[in-house]
Amino acid sequence: MIIKLLLLLLMVIWAGSFPFIKFGLVELDPVNLAFWRFLIATPILFFYTFLRHRAEMLSFNPKEWILLVFLGLTGVSLLYIIQFMALKYTTAINGSILINVSAIFIAIMSILLLKEKINLKKALGIVLGFVGIVVVISNGEIRFFESSTLFGDLLMLFDGLIWAAYTIVGKSLLDRKNVEIITSWAFLFGTLTLLPFLIFPGFKVPTQLITWSSVVYMGLLCSIFGYLVWYFALEREEATNVAVYIYLIPLFTAIIAYFTLDEVVTPFKAIGGFLTIFGVYLVERS
Repeated sequence: MIIKLLLLLLMVIWAGSFPFIKFGLVELDPVNLAFWRFLIATPILFFYTFLRHRAEMLSFNPKEWILLVFLGLTGVSLLYIIQFMALKYTTAINGSILINVSAIFIAIMSILLLKEKINLKKALGIVLGFVGIVVVISNGEIRFFESSTLFGDLLMLFDGLIWAAYTIVGKSLLDRKNVEIITSWAFLFGTLTLLPFLIFPGFKVPTQLITWSSVVYMGLLCSIFGYLVWYFALEREEATNVAVYIYLIPLFTAIIAYFTLDEVVTPFKAIGGFLTIFGVYLVERS
């Protein structure tokens, strides 16, 4: 019962990250917002992991170190720069739906690169997922490419593709190394690879309370608390029983965004969201 309540709380926190990102973007650009998030989260997570796995922290060969840098670049720096940039141009509700498409991209990449077999359920899930994407982005409008959120929606889809690449590459390491260690190094290398991107907008320090609230919310609650609760649950429950909670995020985001950002769920967005999430569900269950 405690695990279920913690997971529900975590889904609300992760759902709230989409509106909080938009709050933070009022003052900061996507690169600075991502940097501040991980500047807070990374030292805490790395110190926690070091205390638990001190003897294993450096047990990587040269090829594995290169993979860790790649994971930091894809799973942290590029992932969040693009995600935050997407949320400048699309709604929090759209973002919370479209980010889930990463599971479909993972399935497609696994079929193409890892030669995994495709069955009817997986194929149906992929098709339904992409139909849902079209409905969400178009919002029922025939002139699909005139959607006001199109650029942000496409960026969010690209973000899902980056997460799929992170997942596929990370899988090879997870078969041999502890997930906490991998994640901690990915956070650290991700924070470091954010530094070159700061050249373009310049380093900025938040000055507004709402911006600091956004940074602390994402760094402490979404990253640290979220990480600890997620793996606490995975150690005690079946992975499929834990993963199913992810499907609640768009619902919670819609509720939070309605009260904080005045965003409205249209019938077409609801239908598109359902098709997308149901498609993702079929893909993951297959």
